[in-house]
This record gives sequence, structure tokens and C-alpha cells, in this order.
Amino acid sequence: MRTELFAFALILGGASASVANAAPSAAELEAAGNLFSITCSSSFCHGEGGIGARGPSLRNRNFPPNYVRNTIMNGRSGTPMPSFKDALTPNEIAMIAGYVMSLSPENHTADTGSAEAVAAPAAIPLSDQALRGSDLFFDQTRSSNCAACHSYGSKGGLVGPDLSTVAGKPASAIYQSIIKPAVSSDAYPAITVTTRDGRKFAGIKRDQNDQQVTFFDVSSAPPVLRSLYFADGIKVEPSTGGALYTHKLDGYSKTDIADLIAFLKSAGGDNKVVTAQDLASQ
Repeated sequence: MRTELFAFALILGGASASVANAAPSAAELEAAGNLFSITCSSSFCHGEGGIGARGPSLRNRNFPPNYVRNTIMNGRSGTPMPSFKDALTPNEIAMIAGYVMSLSPENHTADTGSAEAVAAPAAIPLSDQALRGSDLFFDQTRSSNCAACHSYGSKGGLVGPDLSTVAGKPASAIYQSIIKPAVSSDAYPAITVTTRDGRKFAGIKRDQNDQQVTFFDVSSAPPVLRSLYFADGIKVEPSTGGALYTHKLDGYSKTDIADLIAFLKSAGGDNKVVTAQDLASQ
């Protein structure tokens, strides 16, 4: 587990940089967890211990540390996630970011561990290949563009996960996720909604209460956000069996996909060229 994120040297004030890299004490970890509980764990947000509620689960994710801090500070446009840069001190932001990273003990994404990173994560210029990938990711002339479902940082759709978080994965693993997308996850549960007259909708659940279920209908491109009511006789079940959806890759060459993956990996500061050969499983 990366411990630099806690940046407890900031809390102590004037402590040496080596202290920032020291493992947090039980008391420091408890304090960070308490602050998260007060700020982020309501049923409308991420749930107690980051298990997920209206907001996505924060457990066992591959979030780059700078992404976590930037999201806490600046929020995410188009979502209920607010900006906390005026509500929390840099020390408190560092504590919450560290706690979020502690929820993913297998996340080995590198971190700068600096006070400057807490205040303003550095923007890394994109390579020419990553720029081409960015254009493809957000290309609204394609109904199957990535941003119709996925976000990258603060931009894009809410159907699937933020793809800036896959930056640390090998290009071949990202490619496999594109051609064989996961059917469901705790943060993005796949469901089948059956109406009283037998119609079926396959979707990604956004919210559910005693009155209705709200979900993204993935049978259309781009997906449509629908709300159906239990009073109308609907039945909601977890989706099982085959893939709920596929990424439509018609019109994308291997070079295009390599460019897209180069863009995704750039979120972690990796500006290495991705080739078509890199997409092959190792």
C-alpha cells in the first residue's frame, strides 16, 4: 500500500520530507477514516468505509493518487461529486486522499508525495499519439465514442467507470478490457428490468429505492437514462450469463485503439508510444 498519500508531514507542519513517506500510525489512519466518514460516507455519497452508495464504491480500485486528490479538490462536473477545495484544508484533503488509497491495498500506482501535488497536480503534456487518442475518446461524431459512457477525469459519461484510473495497467490488459468488457461490478451493477407486458431492458443500475429504479439502458447508442416504477409491475434482477454489452469497434483500426490506450495511460504520466504489437496478450 502506498503510504505517501497521507502526507502527514503536512499535518505536523514543518516536518521533514522523510516523515511524509513514513507509514501512518494507527491513530493517524483512524483520524483519516473519521474525517472520511463525516465528509464522504453518507448514503447519498460513497457509503461507510467507501463500500459505495449513490456514489461508486472506492474499494479495490486503481485510482492514481493525483486523480484522487484532484477529484476531492475540484469535484467532477456532471455528477453529484462536489469540490472540497474551499471546504477542506490541504491537510484534510491529504488525509482523505490517503484514506481512499488505503481502501485499495493492491494499488501500486506511483505518487509524487509532495505538498505541491496536493495543491495542484501537475499537468503532463500529451504526446502526439495521446492527443490523437483524446480526439477519438471524445469524438461526438461517433455514436459509440468512449465518452458517451465513460469519463476521463471530469469529462465524459457516467455509465461506466472513469478510464483515467486504468493508466497503470499494461496496454494489453486495457485492450482486453475493450474487446471483452466486464459484465458487472459492485460500482456499476448490471441489471435486467422486465415490465408487466414482458419487455426487457438491459442496463447499468444508477439508483434504486422503494418507488423506482433508475438505470442506463445500454441497448441503445448512446445509452439512455431511464426511470421505471415498481407500481407499474416491473421486476429488477441482476444480469447473469453473457455479456451485457459490447464495445462497438467498427471503424476503429488497431492503430486507433493503440492511440486511445496511449491517451488512457497518459493519466499516469506515461507518454510512451503504444504500438499495435503492444496490444497482444503477454
